[in-house]
Amino acid sequence: MPPVFRFHPNAYDLGVFEAVEGTCEACMSRRTLRYTSSFYSIEEVNYICPWCVADGTAARVFDGHFSSYTAIDGIPSDPGLPATVDVAEAMEVATRTPSYSSWQQEEWRSHCGRPCAFIGDIGSSDLGQYLHEPDFAADVNGGLRWDPAVLRRYLVAGGELAGYLFRCLSCGAHRLHVDAS
Repeated sequence: MPPVFRFHPNAYDLGVFEAVEGTCEACMSRRTLRYTSSFYSIEEVNYICPWCVADGTAARVFDGHFSSYTAIDGIPSDPGLPATVDVAEAMEVATRTPSYSSWQQEEWRSHCGRPCAFIGDIGSSDLGQYLHEPDFAADVNGGLRWDPAVLRRYLVAGGELAGYLFRCLSCGAHRLHVDAS
């Protein structure tokens, strides 16, 4: 049974892993699932299994990460400033959680002092079901520095102006990230 990722619970359904036989370059085991999303390291790595993502082996062996630590809300780019999210959980997102595909670079949303779980892509037609939530509404209504009218009209799941939905693991609130090609 492949591992479950608490900060990316839909990783298998969203195609972050593909059914391809091969040898994982981190553990050197024959596997049938290959990671297909972002992995940042100096070495070019072609096959990472979900087990080496989940236990941190891939990040450790290749001195890499799946999401930039400082792209997680609450982790300042200045190391002298304090973090406002759980640092251990942020490291779990960066080094033991599959990333998601975005146009420029993934950004991981947070809430309640923790990184959120990535749920999937979201378009403008889906925004309404979350707009009653204050933090999600703030994200849509200028909190992400996007014109709210543009998001409400042109945001497309997996499109040129793409939305990414996150859910807080503590309270269930939703957050939004937007990126464009």
